[in-house]
Amino acid sequence: MIDAIPQAQNNENPDRDMQHNQGIDISIIVPCFNHGEYLREALASVANYQGNNHEIIIVNDGSTEPGTLQILAELSKNGDRIINQANHGLAHARNTGIAAAQGRYILPLDADNKIRPIYITRGIEVLDQFPAVGIVYGDVAYFGDQNLVWALPDFDLDRLMLGNFIDACAVFRKQVWQDCGGYDQQMPDRLGYEDWDFWLGAAAQGWQFHHLDMVTYDYRVRSDSMVQKCKLPANQQRLVHYICQKHESLYRPKYAAVIAAKELATFEQIQKAEEARLQLAQTQAEVDRLEQELKHIYADKAEQDRPINQLEQQITKLQQKSLAEQQQLGQETLNQLEKLQAELDWMKTSKFWRSRQLFMQIKRKFKTILGFNSKS
Repeated sequence: MIDAIPQAQNNENPDRDMQHNQGIDISIIVPCFNHGEYLREALASVANYQGNNHEIIIVNDGSTEPGTLQILAELSKNGDRIINQANHGLAHARNTGIAAAQGRYILPLDADNKIRPIYITRGIEVLDQFPAVGIVYGDVAYFGDQNLVWALPDFDLDRLMLGNFIDACAVFRKQVWQDCGGYDQQMPDRLGYEDWDFWLGAAAQGWQFHHLDMVTYDYRVRSDSMVQKCKLPANQQRLVHYICQKHESLYRPKYAAVIAAKELATFEQIQKAEEARLQLAQTQAEVDRLEQELKHIYADKAEQDRPINQLEQQITKLQQKSLAEQQQLGQETLNQLEKLQAELDWMKTSKFWRSRQLFMQIKRKFKTILGFNSKS
């Protein structure tokens, strides 16, 4: 049930309150406690929605982090609707926002998540078309510490009683919130599971659920989120015990079926785990076999490559020998040329060479005197 909600301090004026009363189909409620670093991204995702028949209400649940307070102040200055309250927890913050909402339909959006615009459009269409449907939910895309798409199942009350599979980010009638008495603000130590409790309460009131077979929002996975605290065994035991006692009227007629379903689910989980273990063992065996084959292939290849390597080594040695011989031959030739040049130089200084030179001079003179112009 809803506790008395303290008087909210908000940044709105009466004139804009009157504007919010006009034709609002859906109110997006964004609780924020020290998540200012993500808040603008969440708001930007809503801004992508093309309709004009919605409002956004940000509930500052007693944030203390300076960066968050600065961002909230800037948003307030820019005209965003912000309700400030002391820190009372997530359930209380949602109740505060919904109580102030003017829309027929409600969409809670955590400050660190993002909405797909089609969600608002389709949610309104389904609720307008089917009066018995009180809650519309869709598939989710995880991002952050984990990236995957979770395709949710169609609604099944027995399955919901075993554990929650519908996030708070759903489109529902404000009347559903009123029928359930709001989000439970008495959950043990504000540990979470307010969503699960809320959906069980809606089902107990006879409201129908509709599943949209599409990704409707993006959920930021963080290691420090409230969901992780709920998963701790001690916390989970306290929360489940509280919920089962609170919704005894739901669980009592289905006690045997719920226990049987729980046992079946546990058995199926064990069976899947065993199948996964066997599959892993088979995969490991296949990996070991392939590693052995690879080693043999490498060994065979090395054996096949050995003659080639030897031939390459021989060719390299011959090339080196040839180069050495070329260098040696070149040096010998150079030495021979130097020797011949020395002999020529010696000959030029000899008496024979001088006599030959004198003979050649006399011969040229006789040719000139006798008028010989051709060479003889």
